[in-house]
Amino acid sequence: MSRSSVHRHQQSIDRAEQYPESGGWETVVGYQWLVRLVIAVVYHFGIKQGVGAESLSAFFKAIHVDTHLGCSPTALRQLKRRVEAAIVDYGRTQAERCQPTEGQDVWLGADETFFGLPTLVLMELASGFIFTEVETQDRTYRTWTSQLPPEWEQAGWTCHSLVSDEARALIKLATTGLGTVSVADLFHVLRNLGRPLGRSLGQQLAQVETQARQLLHRLSQASTDAPDPSLQTQYDAVVQQQQQVIDDQQRYRQTRQAISLSVHPFDLETGQWQLATDLRARLSALLPTLNALAADYGGASAWSAVATFERQIPALAQGVHAWWRWATHALSVETQDPEVQTWVLTVLLPWLYWSQQADKTRTPHLKHRYQQAASDAFNSLMKAEMTLMLQAADVLRWIQWGRRMCANYQRTSSAVEGRNGYLAQRHHASRGFSPQALSVLTILHNFDLKRPDGSTAAQRLFGHPFPDLFESVLSTFTELPMPRRSSVSQQPNPWYGQSVPA
Repeated sequence: MSRSSVHRHQQSIDRAEQYPESGGWETVVGYQWLVRLVIAVVYHFGIKQGVGAESLSAFFKAIHVDTHLGCSPTALRQLKRRVEAAIVDYGRTQAERCQPTEGQDVWLGADETFFGLPTLVLMELASGFIFTEVETQDRTYRTWTSQLPPEWEQAGWTCHSLVSDEARALIKLATTGLGTVSVADLFHVLRNLGRPLGRSLGQQLAQVETQARQLLHRLSQASTDAPDPSLQTQYDAVVQQQQQVIDDQQRYRQTRQAISLSVHPFDLETGQWQLATDLRARLSALLPTLNALAADYGGASAWSAVATFERQIPALAQGVHAWWRWATHALSVETQDPEVQTWVLTVLLPWLYWSQQADKTRTPHLKHRYQQAASDAFNSLMKAEMTLMLQAADVLRWIQWGRRMCANYQRTSSAVEGRNGYLAQRHHASRGFSPQALSVLTILHNFDLKRPDGSTAAQRLFGHPFPDLFESVLSTFTELPMPRRSSVSQQPNPWYGQSVPA
């Protein structure tokens, strides 16, 4: 070390003992905990939440660790880049362990989000594992296929479905690039119907209610000795029109709810199988109501939305068909006993499926319907002879298998939409993404974020644990940047509290 460096370190040691708790940081245990504290703050707040270096610097100064840590914004930005590099190294190391078993089945979701350049997101929906998350110049089919993991087909993946908003490039990605079926995203289907129809109904109702209030006010101001018959007639007509719009709005909401309650592999009322043909017939029966509403509300955009929904009915039904084909094939691999197969498909899976739906939904009336369906399915399960004949260990094994199988059915790409919302927040906070920053966020999503059961997306998809990401990053840091004394900030202001001389 140079003489100037030795002198600077000696001065830093002398300045460190400024606070009563400063002595704790000089011990081995105390300094190790300080390293953990600083790296954890940078990791969880600076990287995961996008908190700026200036705010982190103010925090470290507020808790009196600036005497042992170089916590200027510049020093913290450099430390943040070192932490990001350690995360990227972790991702490269674990990529070797992210290999599928032969013929491993997946159910994918894809979408684009825009912050300038489009960001392509390809996710396995049941586990939440992100395969692709990258900014590109365009969102064509060629670009999508180039972003697939290397040697996708040779790696052993078996894709059963791709859920998307059915953009042309994504349909071609499903049918040509992945060799699977393209399933219409129910979230986008309902949103496309709601934009012209729901909005027009809401605007029409607001206008009629305003007219009714104005006419009622004029009626109340009119003289009781000379009432205006025409004014009363206008008011009665507006009230009748208001009631008609309310009834139409109720029909619209009931139709939307019917669509949502229909797109399931089981019938909500009977608990029996629902095949693709049954679902197509059920959704097609709702078209006359939607067409009647589109004739009165929304204009050409409403007609277009209903026509788009009609075209997407086969794509919605394909998702149910693909899941049943997957479930029956996977079950035939597990057992060849026809009685057990019938028990699993018709008795066990309905209970597990409706239980999962009841746990996921937050809408009160939907949760009640799903809970009632799960209760009815559970009663049927307890009455089945096979339930009593099987050993407890076998029943538990089939329950675990059924839960995984039911979780594989995904009718929306809401997980991808949630990821897009998180990226939008981070993009706004960080004023853009660098290629490394987006890669770091992907690794954090796959190996750090945990569900209530404590599992990460990578663990759920590949079936084995991975080293803790934060502990792995922390192990690469044994020292922190040392503070430097600023000659400007340490000198007192000689004119403070005095008048400025002329």
